[in-house]
Amino acid sequence: MSLKRKALGLFFGLMLVPTIALAEEKNGTVSDYNKESRMVTVKGKNWEQKAKVSSSVAKENAELLKEGTKVKVEFDDRGKGDVRVKSLSKR
Repeated sequence: MSLKRKALGLFFGLMLVPTIALAEEKNGTVSDYNKESRMVTVKGKNWEQKAKVSSSVAKENAELLKEGTKVKVEFDDRGKGDVRVKSLSKR
């Protein structure tokens, strides 16, 4: 295997690292949910995150999107302030 191929493989491998690191799973409490815009606010001990919930996740987890519900949520940061809820489950 040539040095050029190894360097190219390393370059593409490193390009995937930021993509993987953007999704974060955190434990928190739902503090607000707006049905029209499908925006949820989840608060943790030292953090707060607003994120958009997809219609399928909102339908599947309607009971979890109530104020005061303790949840485990995985956020997907798509950049430029576009944060989405990737998964939501009861804690």
